[in-house]
Amino acid sequence: MIFSLNCKSKKSTKPSINTSVNQIIRLENCQIDTQCLIEIIQNSNIIIKQDEYQNAYIEFEEGDKIIVKYELKRNEPPNSVDGHYSELLYFEIDNHNKQLFLTDQALQNVKMIYGRFCYCKDGTTGYFKVTQGQLKLIKNDKELSIDLKFKVGKIPQIITEIKETIKLK
Repeated sequence: MIFSLNCKSKKSTKPSINTSVNQIIRLENCQIDTQCLIEIIQNSNIIIKQDEYQNAYIEFEEGDKIIVKYELKRNEPPNSVDGHYSELLYFEIDNHNKQLFLTDQALQNVKMIYGRFCYCKDGTTGYFKVTQGQLKLIKNDKELSIDLKFKVGKIPQIITEIKETIKLK
C-alpha cells in the first residue's frame, strides 16, 4: 500500500511591514526566561481576515494609523525542536487621538487582536479578537502611555497586562 499525505499551509501569521519607520523598544520588565518588546509602526492599518477554516489572521496595509505591537517570546530550551512559544498583541490608534479609554467590546474600535503561537495540541494557537478588558492610553508628541488589562476567552495566556510608557521618536 502507498499512502500520500498533503498538508495545506496556513496563511502567513506574521504580516510584513516596512521596518524603516518603526520604533522597537526592548522591555526590561519581562517574565523570567522571556524577551519582550513593543514596536510602534507608523502609517499603517491592521486588516483582520479569516481563512477558509474560520481562523483569524492579520495583514497590514499602508494607512493613517499607528499600530502598537507587543511581543513576548519565551527563550527556547536547548536542543528543543518544538520549544518555541510567543504571544503577540496588536492594536491601532488614530494619529490624532490623545486619550483613549475603552472596555470590553469597545476594544475592537482599535482592532485589538491577540496571537498565541506554540506547539500546542489543544487548538489554542492563532489569532483571537480581544473583547474582554480595559485599555487606557494617553499620547502626546513625546510619549505614549499604555495601561491595558485583558483576557482572551479560555485561551491560556502569559500576557494579561501591559503597563508601559514609551518615548516616541
